[in-house]
Amino acid sequence: MVATYDLCVRSNIRLTPNMRRIVLEGEPLVRFPENQESGYVKLLFPNDETNKSIMRSYTIRAFDAADQAITLDFADHGNAGPASTWANLAEPGDPMTIRGPGEKKLAAANADWHLFAGDMSALPALAVNLERLPSDAKGYAAIEVLSEADKQVIDHPSGVDVHWLVNSNSETENTHLFDLVTSLPSLEGTPYPWFAGEFSTMRRMRRYFREDLGIEKRAMYVSSYWKIGDTDEGMKLAKRMDTEA
Repeated sequence: MVATYDLCVRSNIRLTPNMRRIVLEGEPLVRFPENQESGYVKLLFPNDETNKSIMRSYTIRAFDAADQAITLDFADHGNAGPASTWANLAEPGDPMTIRGPGEKKLAAANADWHLFAGDMSALPALAVNLERLPSDAKGYAAIEVLSEADKQVIDHPSGVDVHWLVNSNSETENTHLFDLVTSLPSLEGTPYPWFAGEFSTMRRMRRYFREDLGIEKRAMYVSSYWKIGDTDEGMKLAKRMDTEA
């Protein structure tokens, strides 16, 4: 059974112009399992219309058991939903209940080479992956951000080339990230593709990984974290109805 933890905000900083970092703390985290970075927790928000909480999933960027602290990064969407609104207003001491952890999203460490891609919604999980790769890993990481100032310093093996793509109009359907990924030269052997981000881009990437690179479903990670012009609930419905999954 997934556990629930009643915590409070320790700190809330603006990491980059469009990314916030919130650290939650609390004694209940002594029960939280270690080494869950890249997995996720669900944040529970009260719903004034029903007795059922609104839940939103966020990647575990870091966890310190001894310090009883868990770090979550939030792509800033203004006040577009309960999580974004809370993240912009949260102050030290504010309560927050989380549930988890959910499954980790780590790429296969022993792949011949790696092909990572994602937008700002995927950046926390993608960063954990890069930091945990073996030192001799090879490949690429294509990361879409909203501005030059949103680029982050991420530890990664020297054999992995990181390509930053600035796209200030991410809310308009486009193929910029897909075009970047498909332009990258193949390396020797079989890649492990990893993509997370917008729904339409996810479908293009998945098709490319399967049909052009010949990768089986079990040998890649592909997921949509949001959908242009839709709510979180609408995106989840689109994922359930995705016949190509």
